[in-house]
Amino acid sequence: MARPPHEDARSPRRVLFVSWGWRTHLYPMAPWAWALRAAGHEVAVACQPSLVPAATALGLPAVAVGPDVDVLPDFRRLVIGGEPGARPGAEPAPGRVPRALTLFARLADLMADDLVRYARTWRPDLVVFDPTALAGPLVAAALGVPAARCLYGPDLMYGMRHLLPELLEPTCRRLGISGVNPMGDVTLDPNPTCLALPTDPARLLTRYVPYNGPESARPVLGESPRRRVCVTWGHTMSALDERHFLTGEVARTAAELDVDVLALVSGAQFPLLGRTPRNVQVLVDTPLHQVLPHCDLLVSQSGAGSVLTGLTSGVPQVGVGQLPDHLAIARRLAAGGAGKALAGPEATPEAVLSAVFDVLERPSFTERARGARRENTARPAPADLVGALLATTRPA
Repeated sequence: MARPPHEDARSPRRVLFVSWGWRTHLYPMAPWAWALRAAGHEVAVACQPSLVPAATALGLPAVAVGPDVDVLPDFRRLVIGGEPGARPGAEPAPGRVPRALTLFARLADLMADDLVRYARTWRPDLVVFDPTALAGPLVAAALGVPAARCLYGPDLMYGMRHLLPELLEPTCRRLGISGVNPMGDVTLDPNPTCLALPTDPARLLTRYVPYNGPESARPVLGESPRRRVCVTWGHTMSALDERHFLTGEVARTAAELDVDVLALVSGAQFPLLGRTPRNVQVLVDTPLHQVLPHCDLLVSQSGAGSVLTGLTSGVPQVGVGQLPDHLAIARRLAAGGAGKALAGPEATPEAVLSAVFDVLERPSFTERARGARRENTARPAPADLVGALLATTRPA
């Protein structure tokens, strides 16, 4: 049960954040959780058991809901083209539901019972959810409280919103709930114009605040007489299959140019790099946002966090999309003029080298990326939007 609607918006509220089992889907919500706590509101995170340590490491109370699910087999199938017979990044055939949506609906069903049981005891006033954590709008509907989607990149789910009610219907019927809005009551949107896709008109434009996990603050790099190219492949692709981890291959390719290359890897990824030339510097477990202000180009797997962090730093990019959502993000980046996109099978050394050279040599890419940085800086941070979030999503 929500607090009465006549209560002052400044009175303490309870806000429940919902995510499933991957840190990359939790971390974009961290600045909002911190902002709400700093403003005097209660916050809790509900997630699958494997994500609880990451949530508590943020300094947030967390509760485990549902079982852990190994989603890697599902994502491995997506790497080869998304749907049977489809080219990488292609739209699903008419009448075919994308595999990713089916997976997200399954995760929501597995989380729903524990989540509703916990929420009915804790009684949140608002649910904030990762767009793919569909248990979020389910629990909001069950409790009759508003919900906010917290985008972590371009709004890829919005274009598929018409498919979600049917996917969620069995869970809704089992829980005895109706009126579920998978798009929430408001969307928190950190995407600059050059990356944004059409989304719900009820949205709050916010500054993107990069967060990559616990870190130590330290200067990483100084000035360089040559241009710097940063290469990172996130965490997902190496977890899916070591053959999809291209940091070493791409770094060696970029090093053929008159540049310095930074290869960012995790400790677990380091053995996968192979030998690198002298103009490649390897940085282990170094947050991307600490490095990019010293770089002239980012080459990545086109994960949403990597791309947004690059634009926040004003750095143009080359995106190599191996997963359908990564390729969609890379193509949107290219359409916005801040970089170039390559599909995984197209990313031969020659193609990568050509794209890197083109982006480095054409000023328009850098100008567009710096425009995105200025746009991001001009927007209100989550801490400035707490009142607007609570006011916008208050029950009528």
